[in-house]
Amino acid sequence: MDDYTWRKRLEQRRRRRKRERMFVMGIFLSAIFGVFLYFSVYIKTPEYAMREMVTAYRENDMQTFRRHLDLNSITARAYDDLTGDLFKYDTQLSDRERSLFENFYVLIRRQMTGGAVKVINTYLDTKNWTLPGEILKGRQLGIDFDLLLDRSLIRHTALVDLENVEHHGEEATASFKIVEEYTQIPFVLKVTLKDLANESYNVGGANFEIFGHKISFPGFSFNLSGSDWKVVSVDNYKEYLDTVSPILRKNLAWYIDETAEIVYRYNGTFEAEQNEFISMQRNSSGIMTENQRIQVATYINNVIIPSLENRQAELDQVKIPQGAEFLSQLRQESTRVTIMAWQAYARGMNENSSTALDAAESLHKQELALDQRIEEIIHNSAVAKNVPELP
Repeated sequence: MDDYTWRKRLEQRRRRRKRERMFVMGIFLSAIFGVFLYFSVYIKTPEYAMREMVTAYRENDMQTFRRHLDLNSITARAYDDLTGDLFKYDTQLSDRERSLFENFYVLIRRQMTGGAVKVINTYLDTKNWTLPGEILKGRQLGIDFDLLLDRSLIRHTALVDLENVEHHGEEATASFKIVEEYTQIPFVLKVTLKDLANESYNVGGANFEIFGHKISFPGFSFNLSGSDWKVVSVDNYKEYLDTVSPILRKNLAWYIDETAEIVYRYNGTFEAEQNEFISMQRNSSGIMTENQRIQVATYINNVIIPSLENRQAELDQVKIPQGAEFLSQLRQESTRVTIMAWQAYARGMNENSSTALDAAESLHKQELALDQRIEEIIHNSAVAKNVPELP
């Protein structure tokens, strides 16, 4: 090999090594730039926050999932949509009553949304749907919070995936694929997002005054804590209710019609048995004899309780469509509590026990509350018949 050829090959080798070094350096710088973009830009985007929320939901990381929800803001907007949906189907209210109750629901808005936040937080922590206490316990406000939760669809709605995120200045919107689990109806839920981060820092900013003129240099602002993008409202929740609720109500109406004959027939049976039960307790002195107490207890155990069990057995034979589960469960619970009340009364008669009779009275009150809830569902009632006075 002559000297010229050798120097030429040596130069080509140097150029090739230089290109290789430049290529490696380019990859290295690109990786560094990519990492910089990821940690300084992407993790602060609403896309990152929403994908993190979906991943947390799938992995049951409720702490991370909840971090991207402003529950106070969400429930306030959703409450208005839900109560509007309730009154839409309540056929028992006159225009005046509807206006009265709508105003009442506005008055209790703070208590109701606060209770909803408490219920959701408890579910995220324990995976159990519980009811709020305090003023929302029982029916102190003339409403059934459990029924309200069922009608909200929250307990049987599942998150499927994130569809897309769009930017709108300082806000963003996200679309989520969800499914209502009873009917398996898919839906795209649209939400509004806001970045609520408040740990911003400014570098290089300064204010000067020269010859009486103020000059400001804004510097460079950044957020060391990353983004704090949260869902602040569900924009088409009413549309979701309008899509799913009619189907559930249609199924509920079918179930009510299918069980109407059973309920009507046994109502006649129970009325006759109640009359006989009252007749058996009458005597001239007004105080039941020991023999009467024994007869009454025997009648309860051999006639009344078997009738209740037979009615429930017939109800259980009817197919329960999606949307009627809540009513079916209430009927089962009502039957269970009613039987317990009669059993306590029979025990009180046999043992002449005031404790057992007190227990029967307490259980009877629970039964009446359950029956009222059942009646409200059957008649599509949104509220109790009378507006209670707020404490």
